[in-house]
Amino acid sequence: MMMMSEVEHVLLSELLQWYSLQRHDYLNHWQVIMGNLQLQKPEKALAYMKETIAVQEQEQKISHLQEPALAAILLGLMIGLRQEGFTATLDFPEGMKKKDIWRDHWREEYVEGLYGYTRECLELSSQSRLLSNVTAEVYLFEELSGLTCQVILADEQTVLFDKLLKLTINPE
Repeated sequence: MMMMSEVEHVLLSELLQWYSLQRHDYLNHWQVIMGNLQLQKPEKALAYMKETIAVQEQEQKISHLQEPALAAILLGLMIGLRQEGFTATLDFPEGMKKKDIWRDHWREEYVEGLYGYTRECLELSSQSRLLSNVTAEVYLFEELSGLTCQVILADEQTVLFDKLLKLTINPE
């Protein structure tokens, strides 16, 4: 029998919360669209649909990552940033969509460190939520010795924070 770590239990619980939140948001989106259509405002309905699709496209990118723990942690980060009111983008190399890359770039011991890092980024971002036009950029980079994750929060003129986490494979 495989035992789940404490972080994996937390991730599972958070994923269920995110699912419930997204289901609620999904129904609200349909209500806004239907309301605009009933009010004979199809241009507003279309504009709203385009806006919500842009957000979903960023979260959809996560499904291309073939490492489940990494995907769960990043989904929590992206949804958390959105809940804080930030427009968030995610970028990573095409090669990270391949399952075999993770044999060389991922270790189970990364889960706790990456999870803690994303919680710290969300805590820092919550201090900036009252500012306007703040965006969050999340980047993943392949490294010969592991993986790097970077989160940048900025408004139109200032980088509010730029946090980098390097996860390295310990030589055995």
